[in-house]
Amino acid sequence: MITTQPLPEGIAAGVAGTVVGMAGWIQRRWRVQFDDGRCVSVPEYALDADSTPRRFARG
Repeated sequence: MITTQPLPEGIAAGVAGTVVGMAGWIQRRWRVQFDDGRCVSVPEYALDADSTPRRFARG
């Protein structure tokens, strides 16, 4: 996933991360672990799918 806007936790727009779980059902938030090691609760509207395979890329 990629952030579509800056987050209050100090994460800039365009930073890549991996969804590791749900953070809230009613508010539709996801726990995202970013490449720098931080794990943050992010609202769904601030995330977009990352089209580039990073973890399981072949070759």
